[in-house]
Order: sequence, then structure tokens, then C-alpha cells
Amino acid sequence: MIVSNTTPISNFLHLNRIDILQHMFKQIHIPPAVKHEIEVSFSDHGKWRQCLKDEFFIIHDVKYPLLVRQLLLQLHPGEAEALCLCMENNAKLCLLDDKDARNAAELNKIPVTGTLGILIQAKKKEIIESVTYFMDELKNRHHFWISKSMYKKVLIISGEN
Repeated sequence: MIVSNTTPISNFLHLNRIDILQHMFKQIHIPPAVKHEIEVSFSDHGKWRQCLKDEFFIIHDVKYPLLVRQLLLQLHPGEAEALCLCMENNAKLCLLDDKDARNAAELNKIPVTGTLGILIQAKKKEIIESVTYFMDELKNRHHFWISKSMYKKVLIISGEN
């Protein structure tokens, strides 16, 4: 099971390239808080609606609201529910960008990748030609924060330095 928080999905919706996620994953499971957070900004986005209809995004209620409440002391609702869903279902991977959420996942031994990791893998699989283009779009047009050191690291890993 692949579980996602809001940010990776919203980043690919901003780029109008949700197809990258569809090439990388068979399905992505999300909790209600993530669906709600995406709906706030993308309720009329045709690709989002189509992915829900086609069951690419599967919504799962969390079974342990007390665990969510505990996680909410440090994380946003989507992150807390996504991590809870991962723990409840022994998820194979969680898609997260936020540093605090990634740290919480690491503490709970949940494998993680984020938007940049997905872009690197998409280039390796020849789904996209350039990671740089997408990083620049996210950074300059959609206010996705990427440190200079991370930007350089991604360029090296993707062979675009």
C-alpha cells in the first residue's frame, strides 16, 4: 500500500502532471484529511476528479483516532492521518514532503519519499526528461521550498549537474 499526504499530490496537480504519479504507482491511498485539504484548492480540477472516479486515489478512514490526536500535537491533520494510515496498514511507502512528518515517519520505521524523490525516480524510468524543469516550476511558480543544498543534491542524483 502506498499512502500519501497532501503536498506531493498537490504539487503534481499544480504542475498539471498527475500522470507522473499514475506512472509511478498503481494506486495511492489517502485519509479523509488529505482529501479535504486537496479539495480546498483543487475541487474543480478535472484530473483530481478523474483520479477519484477511476479509483487511483482510494480514501481510507483511520481506525485509531487516538493515535491521530497524539500525532496532531506535532503535525498537520493530513500528515497525522497519513502516518496513522501507514501504521495501521503496514504501508510499503508514504509520500511526504514536510520535514517534521518525515522525522515522525522515520521514528516509526515508515519508508518515505517525497515530491523530489518521485521526480528523480520518474527521470530514471524515463517518464520525464528533466528534474530541473519541475523543481524550478515548483520553486518559482508554486512556492515549494527547496534548500540550495537539496537542489544541488537532486541535480547530482538525477545527473543534471
